[in-house]
Amino acid sequence: MPTVVIADDSPTLRRIVSSVLTRDGFDVVQAEDGVEAVQAVLRTMPDAVVLDVQMPRVSGYVAARLLKDDWQTADIPVVLLTSLDAASDRYWGAHAGADRYLTKDFEAPQLVEAVRETIAAGEAARGGRPALRPDPVELSADDVMSRVCDLLDRKLFETQVAADVTSLAATTHGFEHTVAGILDILKRFVDYDLASVLLLEERTAYVGVAQGTSQQHYTEHVTAVADAVTQASGIEVTVNGLDVKLADVDELLGEDDEARMSTFLSMPLKGHGGRIVGLLALSSGSKNAFGETALATLRLIDGPAAIVIDNARLAQVRAT
Repeated sequence: MPTVVIADDSPTLRRIVSSVLTRDGFDVVQAEDGVEAVQAVLRTMPDAVVLDVQMPRVSGYVAARLLKDDWQTADIPVVLLTSLDAASDRYWGAHAGADRYLTKDFEAPQLVEAVRETIAAGEAARGGRPALRPDPVELSADDVMSRVCDLLDRKLFETQVAADVTSLAATTHGFEHTVAGILDILKRFVDYDLASVLLLEERTAYVGVAQGTSQQHYTEHVTAVADAVTQASGIEVTVNGLDVKLADVDELLGEDDEARMSTFLSMPLKGHGGRIVGLLALSSGSKNAFGETALATLRLIDGPAAIVIDNARLAQVRAT
């Protein structure tokens, strides 16, 4: 029997939704608000969740974001059931991770169909494999609110990083200044020795030096960049075929003669239409220099950076 967690601060609505789903063969777990919903989901690991939006303590939008942000519950389908029906509400529901959005003037068959379809869609996405069912987790209300704060902090950080990158389009002049600006933003969040932006069509690599390193490290870095963009794009790029432009204002290259490249991390840059326009890469002389935080930061930057770079590149082409 599939299990569904339902959350609504209205006892009447909880009773109605619970009755509809129970009659159709679901085992229903009730919650009175978003905090209890998150607690119930992590405790029971249900097959689906039905959330009201306007609830005390934590709204349905925030509860959905918390569940979709946690690998243990990310694949559990979420249905938002609310009296809010503006286009902006549906838009925000989709960005909160909801799999379906229903208004409270629903007919019973609509709710049942929505729950069954989202469960079936999840099963299809897994290719018939059984859903992961991690061990139940007991959270206090304070634990849930702590997760809300952590999520808010992370989303604000992501928004600020993306805003810093996209603002380069208005604050920099010329293509090379744009690339330098992106490498400078990266340096604020990630400790690296060398960083590159390689443009595939132009076969040009812009390399920035952030820490004292060796010529050997530099050579290994450029070689790794060429190999990485070849692998990502399927288009062969060789070191000899690259026009490498070095930015080393503080003359750090050659400062450490013993340094070698120990860690390399790269991310394809996808411009307009999703086509690969180049590569963003970092390297360090330290082992395991880039952890999950560095990878997450690159993932934040690569999308807006690709668009900003592509726009600057196109503007330069038009100017010439």
